[in-house]
Amino acid sequence: MIHSATPEAFQPVRAQKGGFQASWLYRQLLKGPVPKGVRLNVAELWPGDPERGREMLTGQFRFQSESHHLTSAALPPTQASAEWLAWFHGHGWLTHLKALGGTDGGGEAPYFAREWVSTWMDANADWSHPAWTPAVAAERVINWVRAWDFLIRTDIPGPFDRVLRQSVGRDARHIFKSAPPGTEGFARLHTLKGQVFASLTLLGGDRCQQKALGRLEGEINAQVLPDGGHVERNPERLAQVLQDLLEVRSLCATALGQIPGFVQNAIDRAAPMLRALRHADGGLAVFNGGLEANPAWLDQLLGQTDPSTTPPLSAPYAGFQRLSAGAVALIMDCGKPATAGHLHHAGTLSFEMSVGKQRLIVNCGARTGESDPWRTALAATAAHSTLTINDTSSAAFALDGHLRRGPDSVTCERQDADEGTIIEASHDGYMNPFGLTHKRALFISPTGDNVRGEDRITGTGGQYFTVRFHLHPGVTASVLGGGAEVLLRFGTKDKEAWRLRASNGEIHLEESVYLGRAGHSRRMEQIVISGPLSGNGALVKWALSREGS
Repeated sequence: MIHSATPEAFQPVRAQKGGFQASWLYRQLLKGPVPKGVRLNVAELWPGDPERGREMLTGQFRFQSESHHLTSAALPPTQASAEWLAWFHGHGWLTHLKALGGTDGGGEAPYFAREWVSTWMDANADWSHPAWTPAVAAERVINWVRAWDFLIRTDIPGPFDRVLRQSVGRDARHIFKSAPPGTEGFARLHTLKGQVFASLTLLGGDRCQQKALGRLEGEINAQVLPDGGHVERNPERLAQVLQDLLEVRSLCATALGQIPGFVQNAIDRAAPMLRALRHADGGLAVFNGGLEANPAWLDQLLGQTDPSTTPPLSAPYAGFQRLSAGAVALIMDCGKPATAGHLHHAGTLSFEMSVGKQRLIVNCGARTGESDPWRTALAATAAHSTLTINDTSSAAFALDGHLRRGPDSVTCERQDADEGTIIEASHDGYMNPFGLTHKRALFISPTGDNVRGEDRITGTGGQYFTVRFHLHPGVTASVLGGGAEVLLRFGTKDKEAWRLRASNGEIHLEESVYLGRAGHSRRMEQIVISGPLSGNGALVKWALSREGS
């Protein structure tokens, strides 16, 4: 099932007041010609789910794993998450009602959709949060455009048609006047996508269209990196960017009869990078606020791109490295924390590891709610499979999500040889608080049966170090040899086993939690290697080997 643009990108941590946009004067500025309608049919790249549509006819509105029973579009639940509210106000639910068509459910779906959109428009005629957030308003314009023929009754025009045309014109002018700054990353890109949809389908005029496409081109060039990564360094966000690019490509092909080169070039860069950030189970590696995502969604996206392109193993602009051999894959974060967007994590030099379709070592995941206590905990370095000093994160973020302290220098060198692949990376995120540098080396043998690592601390500060390996919930662990090694198995019946050994520090198991899938939290364990710092730094060598290899 395809996702609508991810709502948490539309929820920056800031005061939820309209300011000038809530004023009478701003409402006057939004007045203008009322669009006559949508000038072309917009292709439905991602059909909705009829079952979800049938649920909505009973008042049950479900987004991802969060569901609420509503009696009116004017009364969204106060306990709903910011993500759910952004989806609701963005009218992403229309696609599921549209999937029912005009006959399923006794022909009720179109009437239900018009009633709920009408009620929503009455309740949100004036500024309100999050309905008027630019990226949410852009999502709503896009969804109204897609569902136009489903909503409008051409045979019997009525008051609803006029109010909808007035509202979509107002929202289109609103998103042209209020695009977020570039520091908000995807939220700005999505708003500019809304401008392109509005200019090509509603507002008309070559000047308006060229302005919208020019803005989008500049933002795509700023956000989609030369190696195909995204400036937020979040794999799931990259998938959302690719979805927007594919939708813009389809719209331009229909409206203009051609695909802008900057759109196709960005798709050709982003798709291979997204493939490089997937594990063999079909989901994404969990880095920098991103989750695994739905493999079927990723398949849908990538199915509309060139399958012959080779995923990059080294992505220096995006800051990721992939080591693959046999059935084993390691994905390592070798970049600085992002400065764009609001889902920053202090996970520099962390890595994930999978064996076939089984994840072995992971990061803990993410939560996005502004008031969610898990958000800060999951952004900390300790929630990633890497090293910490004095249980302090290698980067710190302000309440508004922006970087306060972090690595100034992150280095990475890769060597691919017949004997295997080695990545040597370092960061100075602990230089300011402790005068220390963390260097990590990862090696994988040609068969993938032997993975080795070194964590070296150089400098004279700090009291103790901790190296963590968070184990996927499907992995069971047993400490052997009085704490000298750990035996790892995929479940209790799987015969395959891996063994971890370390040369320095005390090994033990601790509880951890995995929030790598939306709406789910699962208990897991983590391997913890800790030891003192005596003023001369430290070196921890460790190895993961397949039993019997």
